Amino acid sequence: MNTETLRHKAIALCAKHGVSVRAYGPAFWLTGAGVNRVVADLAGLCRSDLAPLSVVAR
Repeated sequence: MNTETLRHKAIALCAKHGVSVRAYGPAFWLTGAGVNRVVADLAGLCRSDLAPLSVVAR
């Protein structure tokens, strides 16, 4: 599978989980319920990358 196809599949995966994808310089910013992260490329994105992050007070 080529990189462009993997990116399109990652965007579809994000949409399915309610995560928006925004260009952030040369990277991508993923935001949604409990998700707030920047990734260099969408091609390697998987479902576990979209899991909400735990917030723990220190």
